[in-house]
Amino acid sequence: GQDGGARGGARLEEEPSFRWQCVEQPIGKLLFRRFLEGAPGLAAAGALWAELEAYERCEEAERAGAAAALRGRFFAAGGAEHCGFLSAGARAAPTGEAPP
Repeated sequence: GQDGGARGGARLEEEPSFRWQCVEQPIGKLLFRRFLEGAPGLAAAGALWAELEAYERCEEAERAGAAAALRGRFFAAGGAEHCGFLSAGARAAPTGEAPP
């Protein structure tokens, strides 16, 4: 029938999620990234997103250094692209590590 069926795991009458639109869909991801890059105050969020994806792809031996660089750049007050909108929990050092 013509009931709309399922498309990408979501029924047509449901609102698409942010994850589906801006993470899983290549064009949605590209457009959202461009929005972040061009919006005052949001460029750091776009850079953080890109760096987190790069972190996920790096070798295990490189992860400690990459994580420290991310914390210093985005999570620490005074960092080059501090993301002050992040919650205190997101900015907290992982268990067993001293803050930068």
